[in-house]
Amino acid sequence: MNIADSTFDCHPGTCAVASVGLPFVSEVVEASPEKPYISVELMLDAGIVAGLLLDMSKSTQPYPQAGAISIAQADSSFVEPLVRFIGLLDTPAEVKVLGSQFEREFYYRLLLSPLGSRLCQIGMHNTRFGQIKIAADWISANADKPMSVHWLAAHVGMSVTSFHRHFKAVTAHSPLAYQRQLRLLAARRLLASGASNVTGVAFETGYASPSQFSREYKKAFGVAPNRDALSLRR
Repeated sequence: MNIADSTFDCHPGTCAVASVGLPFVSEVVEASPEKPYISVELMLDAGIVAGLLLDMSKSTQPYPQAGAISIAQADSSFVEPLVRFIGLLDTPAEVKVLGSQFEREFYYRLLLSPLGSRLCQIGMHNTRFGQIKIAADWISANADKPMSVHWLAAHVGMSVTSFHRHFKAVTAHSPLAYQRQLRLLAARRLLASGASNVTGVAFETGYASPSQFSREYKKAFGVAPNRDALSLRR
């Protein structure tokens, strides 16, 4: 898994927790019908985390770390409630009764694990990290629209200089690079799903110049978008 200039190796049984949406590129290097690649993605609920942090004593609260992603071997203490929670999905009536209980247990066990320091960031709003998360969420929701870094810094109550420094410390990208990576990944998904008009994809993902889009796409993925589209759909 590649995030900016960093590469993370995720082995079988690995769990990754990201406290901010991070644009990344990943590759499955080993999978077969006998040993298929299977993963679970869960969108984390900041409200549940914040509530648990309020209920936990100071001595058991994890201390937040720098950055926005941590990777560790999955622990049975939080995997088991997650498996129970997933097992309820085929029985809607049980989800209503037991779902929130299993989900809350999963979050609590995860907070007590080596990944807890990363998870606790999600529930911390009145901090520099909370301000950067608000900004990153705004960029993610509006990646195809023009963006003013000065406006965004003011929106989260920070100076431009401080905003740039803290944003890169959390996401490993500058705000504009973060937006660009989101646009390019969205474009690649469109091309992989069958979109054949590269110019149309460029405009749809927020680019005003198709030639700029093609240059940045090739720089990011090592191949021109039209050629990559053919490769992705094989």
